[in-house]
Amino acid sequence: MEIVTITEARRRLRGALSSSQKEIETVSPETAVGRITAKDMTAAHPYPPYRKSPFDGYAICSHDQKTYDVVATIGAGLVYDGPVLPGQAVRLMTGCAVPGDCDTVIPQEYTVLQNNRIKVTESIPSGSNIIPVGEECREGAVIIPKGTKLTAGAVSAAVGMGNATFPVFAKTKILFLTSGRELVLPGQKRHDGQIYNSNAYLFRPLLEAQGAAVTFYHVSDAPECLDAETEKVRALSRDADLIISTGGVSVGLYNTMPQIYERIGSVRLYNRITMRPGSASYGGVIQRDTGKQTLVLGLSGNPSAAFNAFVLLALPIVRQLNGEKNSDFPIVTCRLSHAIHKENPVDRFVQGNISFEDGKAVFTPNTTLTSSALLGLAHVNALGCIKKGTPPLPEGAPIDAILLF
Repeated sequence: MEIVTITEARRRLRGALSSSQKEIETVSPETAVGRITAKDMTAAHPYPPYRKSPFDGYAICSHDQKTYDVVATIGAGLVYDGPVLPGQAVRLMTGCAVPGDCDTVIPQEYTVLQNNRIKVTESIPSGSNIIPVGEECREGAVIIPKGTKLTAGAVSAAVGMGNATFPVFAKTKILFLTSGRELVLPGQKRHDGQIYNSNAYLFRPLLEAQGAAVTFYHVSDAPECLDAETEKVRALSRDADLIISTGGVSVGLYNTMPQIYERIGSVRLYNRITMRPGSASYGGVIQRDTGKQTLVLGLSGNPSAAFNAFVLLALPIVRQLNGEKNSDFPIVTCRLSHAIHKENPVDRFVQGNISFEDGKAVFTPNTTLTSSALLGLAHVNALGCIKKGTPPLPEGAPIDAILLF
């Protein structure tokens, strides 16, 4: 059995990733949110693309008078092409293009309008209140770098800068497996010794939230099913970039996931990690004839332990496979709300919640810190990090926490 630290496990998994280029596809703005940009996206035109008025007002071409004749009124999207002579004004709505002859916009509230003639009531310096062409960016400027996960705001900005399509990386293909005869699905009859398959409803949505295309399959640990299920996993994983499973990786008699993986060609990278909870783990890589690799991550079946390994190992790998530039979570230094009375012979990752009191981050650990804990996952948003050898932590002690959501 090869036991490694979480840092070493991540190093080995990252080292096994293929350096080959990911497939690129083009999507519409309607389907772009959540995808990863495969190229730098640039502005097709300067922004704004024309001189415009920041508010409702009157455009003038000189500023040595107190009264002006209003020769036209235009709304947003319209353009006044006629001349604007000294002593004349064009009434504009917010966002309107300023006529070429004009150099100043007078706010509407600084005027009095009577019979198509305005009187200016406040002093406005010449050249005021015109947003210039390209104030925000020039044509060709990079607005969204390659490797960016597209948010609604990013899509909106790109569309506003003239982009009608988005070059993105193809979705990462993941085979997600759960394992064990003790697991039943919601709605099925549960006998003594069985539990509901909560992992299926935790990790699949988390993977899909990362933009992955997920295939799900449940593997029993029944010896008489091993050959058939091995072939099923082989077939389902043929095009997968990553296989993730929960359960079947400890040292029990029916823990057969490593056996299945190695039957379908996985070369083991490690089979245990020095951390709590989440030490039961398997890492491997399948080298395909096409030159492609399929990474393999076998996680504990215990929900709390599986969640820790999923966050620390799987999600950074998924993000890297997606093509994201940044794959790690931020770390926040917090004050501990309650004491943690655990000894720490190995690195410990404590599930909990970050909140803010008087502007300062506070980490509240979950009540139950065992591998099989489930209820705390309903509100966890962080993992407190306790280094190997650290003594039990009192209330108020500083703790670094990985912010997850």
